[in-house]
Amino acid sequence: MRPCLPAALCAVLLVSAVPSLAQPSPAAIARGADAAMAAAIDPKGAGAVVVIARGDTILYRKARGLAEVELGVSLAPDQSFRIASITKSFTAALLVQMAARGEVALDAPVVRYLADVPLDPRITLRQLLSHTAGVSETDAVPQPPFGNGEVPIAEQVRRIAARPLAFEPGTAQRYSNAGYILLAAVIEKVTGQSWDAAMRARLFAPLGLADTDYDRAGAIVPGRVSGYTSDKGVLRNAAPFNLSIPKTAGSLRSTVADLLRWMRALSQGKVVGTEGFVEMSTPALATVGVQERYGLGLYRWQIRGQDAIGHTGQIDGFASALFYLPDADATVVVLANSDSFDAQTLARRMAAIAIGKPYPLPHPGDARSEALAALAGRYGSDPATTRTLAVQDGKLMIGRPNRNSIPTILDSDGAIRFVPDELSYFRPVRDAAGTVIRLDYFAHGEGPALPLARQP
Repeated sequence: MRPCLPAALCAVLLVSAVPSLAQPSPAAIARGADAAMAAAIDPKGAGAVVVIARGDTILYRKARGLAEVELGVSLAPDQSFRIASITKSFTAALLVQMAARGEVALDAPVVRYLADVPLDPRITLRQLLSHTAGVSETDAVPQPPFGNGEVPIAEQVRRIAARPLAFEPGTAQRYSNAGYILLAAVIEKVTGQSWDAAMRARLFAPLGLADTDYDRAGAIVPGRVSGYTSDKGVLRNAAPFNLSIPKTAGSLRSTVADLLRWMRALSQGKVVGTEGFVEMSTPALATVGVQERYGLGLYRWQIRGQDAIGHTGQIDGFASALFYLPDADATVVVLANSDSFDAQTLARRMAAIAIGKPYPLPHPGDARSEALAALAGRYGSDPATTRTLAVQDGKLMIGRPNRNSIPTILDSDGAIRFVPDELSYFRPVRDAAGTVIRLDYFAHGEGPALPLARQP
């Protein structure tokens, strides 16, 4: 799917020379951001670094938590993190740049560049970039695990090509790291360089991204933080992970400063041009839910009624989020050194703060047994939407078919919110007698609500 016609480009131009909306003061942003970080991060555990910028001006830059929990070393804003799937924004930009130079054609079949690989000839580069190719993440026949050494791309491509398609190319969207690993093979075939060398030469060096690179485990990297995970609320060291496996799908490390510089350059047309950025941030399939729409290496979400363009990432020991709000010309970066941390939720909170429309922080309200019991019941009309509320050991729990129940709270504003906070919430709707007849579900804290009628 092509993005806008040239005549329409001016109408949807994503770069705002001057923000058109009234903006909150830096002091107001700092107050809101401090409160959001305090609510989300234990200062004695793994933590996160946050940057909020308007244009090229940094309005907020702070770290909270520990870089080395065992040694009690605090996080600092200039430290290096694995950025996981934010890597995909670099991969996509590199290929869009290569297309502009005539080195590849995004709508060409992948087999044009990987002629010796038995891939479905209908799959195009654009489909791999937009997760619409149908490339499966799962081997049809179980394969032995990769070792700890550098995993050859050729071996990964061989395994991926042997998998049956998950769906017909171009008919659906399903997130595929495997598809992005195929793109590593294309980059190497066309450029004659390793994928990471091509990124260094064509992206990192020209943009001055000195702290962004392939995060080889054996390299000594000043300021690189340790990664953690949470096992039933207990902090642990993240399991060792061979970062040569995800490659162009998620093997980069970076800093908040470099990612801010990256998004500024990308959104200002300095990497792939203005039209290239529009192309990258235009959803491939309009039928996908508004909070899941994906272009070429970039999501396009909605936050408080405004477009937000960017990517998130999660890999063993780390979580990340990078958002750009064109109407406010605002950028948010969140890098965390725990794979259990919800970087996307914190980034959404920071983005809403940056535009002066903060999401309310959770405040537990009425926890009396009768108040919770009045909410108990089953809501929804089919397996995809059904939710069951129940009171267990004095706590309000919510469950879905064939899944474990998770805790919620009845907030002081009457909403039912998840624990830990993920912005999504349910709003009980009552009849004239005060009986709950419906739950309205707000995904990521945004409307329109999904109504879930109470079942008899």
